[in-house]
Amino acid sequence: MRAELFIVKKYIFSSKSTIISVFALLSVFAIGLGVAVLIIVTGIMNGFQSELKKRLLVLQPHLYITNIFEPTFKDADSVAKYISEKLKIKAYPALITKVIIKGGEGIDGVVLRAQDLGHLKGELNLLYGDFGEGILVGENLLAQMGLDINSSVEIMVFQTSPFGQTLVPKRVKVSGVYSTGLYVYDAQTILIDIKLARRLFNLGEKEAGVIFAYVDDPYKADEFCKKIYDLGFGCSSWITVNRTLFAALNMERLAMFLSFTLILLIAAINVVVSITMLTLEKRWEIGLLKSLGFTSWQITNIFTLVGTFLGFGGLILGSLGGWTLAYFVDKYKLVKLPPDVYMLDYVPIKPQISDWIIIALLTLFISYLAAFVPSYISSRLKPVDALRRVV
Repeated sequence: MRAELFIVKKYIFSSKSTIISVFALLSVFAIGLGVAVLIIVTGIMNGFQSELKKRLLVLQPHLYITNIFEPTFKDADSVAKYISEKLKIKAYPALITKVIIKGGEGIDGVVLRAQDLGHLKGELNLLYGDFGEGILVGENLLAQMGLDINSSVEIMVFQTSPFGQTLVPKRVKVSGVYSTGLYVYDAQTILIDIKLARRLFNLGEKEAGVIFAYVDDPYKADEFCKKIYDLGFGCSSWITVNRTLFAALNMERLAMFLSFTLILLIAAINVVVSITMLTLEKRWEIGLLKSLGFTSWQITNIFTLVGTFLGFGGLILGSLGGWTLAYFVDKYKLVKLPPDVYMLDYVPIKPQISDWIIIALLTLFISYLAAFVPSYISSRLKPVDALRRVV
C-alpha cells in the first residue's frame, strides 16, 4: 500500500477528535441528502415524461396523414392500403373533430375520434361494456355527465341545409367505458367506429378526414413522416404534435436539476470545514511528513483523498436512500395529484442509470474540489514552522 493511502486510511478511521468526526459525519449526511434529492427530482421528471408518452400512445396515432389538396380523402380505404403496402406500416381511415355531446345530467364539448376500433382491442383498457355499435367514453366523462352503459346520448353534428350549416342531433348509445389514466383523454374524448361515424356525418362509404398510421418504433415516427411527404401526402407525427409539451418538461427538468445542485454545493462547505479542521489538527504531522521527504503535492493528495472519501460516502448513502424512496413512492403511488391540473393522478418517480452516473461524477468532482483548496493551502506550510510546537 502506498504511504499516502496508508495515511488516508489512518486519518479516516483513526481520528481521535470528536469535533472533526462530527463535521465529517455532517459532511457525509449533507452530501447524501443532496444526492438523494437530485435522484428523486430527476426521477420525477423522467417519470412524468415516460408516463405521459406511454399514456398518450394508447390512443394517439404515431402518424396523422392528411390530404394536401382536399379537406378529406374521398377513397381513404385505398389510400390507407397503398401507404401500408408501400411503407410496411399499419394505416387506417379515421376522423377527428370536435362535437357537442348531450345526455345524462349534462352537456359538454368533446373530441370525437373515429377509426377502426378493432386494432385498439388489447391496447385500450376497457372498464365496462364492449366495442359494440355505439360510442366509448372515458371514465371521467362518464362521471361528469352522469352516464351509464347503454345510456342514450345525442351528438350534435354540423350538416348543410338550404339555410347553411346547422346543428343536427344524432342519437347513439354508450357501449363501453375506457380508461387511459390520462385526464385529457378520459374526460374529453369519445371513441366511435369509423363506419358509424360516416353515417352520422353523411360521409361516403370510403371517405375519411385523416388517416392514422402506426409504426413498429414510435420514436422513429418523424422518419416515416418524411417518407409520407415523398408520397405526396401531408403528415404530422405524435412527436411533433406534443413537441411543446416535452420541450417544456425538458426545460423544467434542467432548471430543477441546476437548482437542486446547489444543495451539493452547500454540502461542499461542510467538506471544506472538515478538511480545514483536520489539517489544523494534523499540522505537526504535516511538518513531520515534509521533513521526511513528502512533497507538497503528496500532502495535498492525502487530505484531498480524505475529502473525496467523504463525498463518496455521501454518494453511497444518498444513492441508497434516493433509489429506495423512489421505488416505494412510485410502486405504491404515495403522492397523489389532481389529474385535471397535471394530467396524471400521481407522481411517478423513475430514476435512470444515466442520470445517476452524472450525479455521481458531479458529487465526486465537487467533493474533490472542496477538499483540494484547504489541502493545497495547508501543504504550503514549512516544516520548521509546523515543528516548532504541537498544535
